[in-house]
Amino acid sequence: MRGLSDAEAASAYSHALLRGSGRLTASFAVDGVLPLEQVERAVEPWIRRLPSLSLRIEDTGGAGLRFRQGAHGPCSVQASAAVDAGDDALTEGGRLWRLRVGHDRGGATRFRLTLHPAICDGYSTARFVRPLLDTLFASPGHDARQVPGHALPPDTDALTYEGGGGACSCGACMPSGSPRRLRRAVTSYAEHGSYGGGRRERRGGRAGDAVTLALTAYESRRLRDWCEARQLTASGFLSTVLADALARETGRKEVTVATSVSLRRRYAERTLIAEPGCVTGAVRVPLRPGTAGDPVGRARAHAAALCAAERAWRPERRGHAGIRRSVERDATGTGVPELRVTDAGSVDTALGPHVGRMTGFRALAASGGGPPGGTLYLSSFKGALTVALTSRGLGTGWPVVAERELAEAALLRPALLPA
Repeated sequence: MRGLSDAEAASAYSHALLRGSGRLTASFAVDGVLPLEQVERAVEPWIRRLPSLSLRIEDTGGAGLRFRQGAHGPCSVQASAAVDAGDDALTEGGRLWRLRVGHDRGGATRFRLTLHPAICDGYSTARFVRPLLDTLFASPGHDARQVPGHALPPDTDALTYEGGGGACSCGACMPSGSPRRLRRAVTSYAEHGSYGGGRRERRGGRAGDAVTLALTAYESRRLRDWCEARQLTASGFLSTVLADALARETGRKEVTVATSVSLRRRYAERTLIAEPGCVTGAVRVPLRPGTAGDPVGRARAHAAALCAAERAWRPERRGHAGIRRSVERDATGTGVPELRVTDAGSVDTALGPHVGRMTGFRALAASGGGPPGGTLYLSSFKGALTVALTSRGLGTGWPVVAERELAEAALLRPALLPA
């Protein structure tokens, strides 16, 4: 159908070279027990609405990687009691997604959707879930087969890049005393309970040990208020804390923070870009973390450095052979320690009317290859923030350290040092 863009090709080469470690996974649950047959019947109209799900990736040799249309087969759903079990590698020669379905004792149906990074980035996982739920919970008389499908995202290498957007929430763009640029919906503290309900869980997997910190809506709001009062974002503050910890763990004076940014509103032809897809860039900033003192000042300085780097960033224009060589070099795992950060924001808007029937939503980005470090992924569902970290190249000790640092920064610090 078309060649892969720079971002898509880099994701595909990395995913294949590292046996699936670049995948994205959305785990969610809905009220009620849905039979497997009902889910299977929903797959065909779901794929019709999202052409990316029927794609395959083929290597044409000198011409690089190309998408082609493929058949999804008569049954594309796996029934599994252990829905949260690790996924097998999704390879470029086969289907670019996997759906598992199971039921729990509480009467809910649990889903685990795994997506290839060449068709989905950290900002669009919920955009793949929404059409599936539309089909599963269609109103009487609604024919999902008649719903028009999304267009396949274009090759962004052929589009006109316009550059970064307006002001962010870093100290450089939001000086002291200015009104907050982004106002979130007010959450009732009394409604969601008091401090102490955050759930910390560790889960092992083939992509490396994963740590998930699931905050309550109350804890999430308090963390955001605490950060905003100090002209910070939650992701900026937590990534600074982890960068400091990563420097101590590796004994290095410098680490790299690679922040993923969505490019959907940065092209002149932005109306051509569908929400689902791989449309991101990685903005890298070298940092010299501190070993003592409060990280708030360092977080502000890091945010300003990232803001400047993001405005100066431009898409690369490389051939697929050059992209593959770059990925192979990165896969060696040597070099400056790196923390990769994606702040996907709230998924409620993408899920639309289905939020009320859902009992949970969590996304996780695998660590991938590259220098030692980890991948930090933040997302919010019903006002509750989930922070997930997957690690690479640092053994079993680093996740324990990272879990402690995240819990202290997200839960204890805002509680002990109120805004």
